[in-house]
Amino acid sequence: MKLQDIYYGNVIPCQHDVRKDSDYAKRSLELLEMCDTLEKRLSADDKKLLNNITDMQGMLSEIMVAESYIQGFRDCTELIIDVLFGRSENLK
Repeated sequence: MKLQDIYYGNVIPCQHDVRKDSDYAKRSLELLEMCDTLEKRLSADDKKLLNNITDMQGMLSEIMVAESYIQGFRDCTELIIDVLFGRSENLK
C-alpha cells in the first residue's frame, strides 16, 4: 500500500482473500450449512425474520469492525506521536 493509493481511494481495509484451508473459511461453511438446515425447517414468515436478523447482525458487525479499525489507527498514531514528541520526567 502506498500513500497514493489512499489518496485515490484504492485502499479497502476489509477486502482480503480468505485462504480456503483457514479456520475462518471452515467455520463460515459450517455457519452456512447450519443456516440452510434451519431455513428448511422454517415457515416463510420465519425465514423472512431470520434473514432480517442476519442482515442486521451483518450491519452491526461491519460497524464494529470499522470502528475497531479506526480506533486501531488512532492508537497507532498516538503511539507514533508519543515516540516522536513524548517527554520523559527523568530525561532531557
